Amino acid sequence: MYAFEQLKKETVKVLAAAGLKGAAVEIPPENIDADLAVPCFSYAKSMKKSPIEIAKEIAGNTKITKGSIVGTVVAQGPYINIYAGDSFYKSAVDEISKEGNNYAHKKPAKKTMVVDMSAPNIAKPMSVGHLRSTIIGDSIARIYTSFGWKVIRDNHLGDWGTQFGKLIYAYKKWGDKKKVERNPIPELLALYVKFHEKSDKDLTLNDYARNEFKKLEDGDKENTKLWNWFVDVSLKEFRKTYSELDVKFDLWLGESFYNDMNAGVIEEALKKKVAKKDDGAIIIDFGDKKMPPFLIQKKDGATLYSTRDLSTIKYRVQKFKPDKIIYAVGGEQSQHFMQLFKSAKMLGYAKKEQLIHVGFGLVSLPEGKMSTRKGRVVYLQDVLNKSYDIAEKIIDEKNSDLKNKKNVARAVGVGAIKFNDLSQNRIKNILFDWGRMLSFEGDTGPYLQYTHARACSILRKAKAKKAPNFEIATTKEEKELILHLSKYEYAVTIAAATYEPHHIATYLLSLSHKFNLFYQKCPVIAEKDARIKNSRIALVYASKQVISNGLKLLGIDAVEEM
Repeated sequence: MYAFEQLKKETVKVLAAAGLKGAAVEIPPENIDADLAVPCFSYAKSMKKSPIEIAKEIAGNTKITKGSIVGTVVAQGPYINIYAGDSFYKSAVDEISKEGNNYAHKKPAKKTMVVDMSAPNIAKPMSVGHLRSTIIGDSIARIYTSFGWKVIRDNHLGDWGTQFGKLIYAYKKWGDKKKVERNPIPELLALYVKFHEKSDKDLTLNDYARNEFKKLEDGDKENTKLWNWFVDVSLKEFRKTYSELDVKFDLWLGESFYNDMNAGVIEEALKKKVAKKDDGAIIIDFGDKKMPPFLIQKKDGATLYSTRDLSTIKYRVQKFKPDKIIYAVGGEQSQHFMQLFKSAKMLGYAKKEQLIHVGFGLVSLPEGKMSTRKGRVVYLQDVLNKSYDIAEKIIDEKNSDLKNKKNVARAVGVGAIKFNDLSQNRIKNILFDWGRMLSFEGDTGPYLQYTHARACSILRKAKAKKAPNFEIATTKEEKELILHLSKYEYAVTIAAATYEPHHIATYLLSLSHKFNLFYQKCPVIAEKDARIKNSRIALVYASKQVISNGLKLLGIDAVEEM
C-alpha cells in the first residue's frame, strides 16, 4: 500500500478510536490548509449533535501514537482536518526512491485489453483529427500496461468501403501513375477531392464508384492490384508519423482483414433471428424507437463497416479473450457503438461490459469541421514539422550550446502537441489553434519537460549518482511537495478508471508548480546542514522520478537537458 493510501487508512483507524467509526476521509481542495479532511454533516443525525460539535469532540478525543504517519487532528468548523506526521514524509520519499521507474505500477493483473486506436484511412494523409484517437488510445494502453494488463494495440485501418470505389474510379478516370509514384498520398487525396467535386454535379458518378467497390469485393484483379498499391504507399507514410509520435502497434488489421468473416456473421445473425431482411437489405432491429435499426448488408449485397465491426469483435474475443475492448473513437460515433455493442451482445459475441467506447470531442478549424472530401484539413505531419522548427528556435535562444539540439527539439515539439490534447478533458471539442498547440509558455508539455530537466540539472550539480537517505522535511514547501508526490498513484488510478489521461496531466502540472516553488524557497546545493541537504536532494530525485513516470504514461519524453 502506497504512503498516501496508508495515511488515509491510518486516519480512519485513529478517528475510529476517537469515536467516529467508518470516517469518510476526503482530499480537501487546494485552498484548504489540511492534508486530509472529514466532513461531519452526515454523522449529525446518528450522533444527535451538530457537525461542529462532532468535529470538536472527535478532534479532542484523538490520541496519536509516537511515530504514527498521522501527525495532528484538529477541528475547523464542521470539518476534521488531518495533518501528516514526520514519518509519513520519509516513507513517501523512500518508496519512490525504492521503486523508481516502477513507482505506482501494479503487479500483473492477468487481464487482457484490446485498444482500437488511430485507424486512419488508406490513401488519405493523417490529419490532426487522427491525433486524438492515436494519443488518447496510446496513453490508455500505457496506463493499463503499468497496471499489469496485457495490452494489445490494434490499428484498425480504414482500408475498405465505398470510398475505395470512388478512389479507384477517380484514378482510372483522371490519375497519372508517375505523379502518384512521386508524391503518393497528396496525389491520391487530390483525386478523392476531385471525385467529390465532380459527383456533386453529376450524381451518376456515385453509382460508378459503388460498382468499382463491388468489383473489388468480388476479387477483380485490376481493382485489387490498385487497392494493394494504395495500401502499401499509405502504410509507408503512416509508419513514419507513428515513429515520430513514439506510438507502436501490435496489430495492423484493417477492415479488409475481416472480409472472409462477414458472410458468416450475416448468416449467423439471420439464423439466430437477430437480423432480418428489409426491402432487400439486412438489418438488426432493436425494437427501440430511440435506437435505429443497424444495417449490416446493403440491397446490392455489399457489406458496411457495421458488418466488419461485428466480425472484428467476434475475432478479437475468440483470439484474445479480452477482459475489455476499448474503442478510442470520436464521440460523434456514439450511436454507432451503442448499436454495435448491443448487436454483439445479442449475437453472443461479447458481454456488454467488455466493450467500451472512449469517445472524445472533435477537432475543428476556425472555418468549421474538418472535411477531407472538401480539402479542409490540417495534416498531422505538417503540425509535427512546424513544432520541431519552433522548438529548435526557442532552444537556440535559451541554450544555444545544448548538445543533441535537434533530438531535444523533436521531443519538445511532440510533447507540446500531445500535452495540449491530453491535458484537456477528452469529451470537450478542440478548436485547432497553432498558437496554443505549439505554445512553450504556461501550463504546457514543454513546461513539464523543463521542470524535469531542471531537476536533472540540480542532481548533476550536487554530483549525486543516487538518491541519498531522506530524513527530514523542515519547510511547508517540502511537506506540500511530498504530500503531492504521494498522490501520484491516486491520480493514475482515477485516469485508468475513467479512461481520461487528463487527470495525470493535471496532476503533473500541479506537481511541477510545487517543485518549482520548493526550488525557489529551499536551497539544495547551498544548504549547509548535511542532513537537510541530503533530504532535499532525495526530494529532487523523487520529484524527477514521478514527473518522468507520469510523462511516460502520456507518451512524452522526459528530457534531461533543455
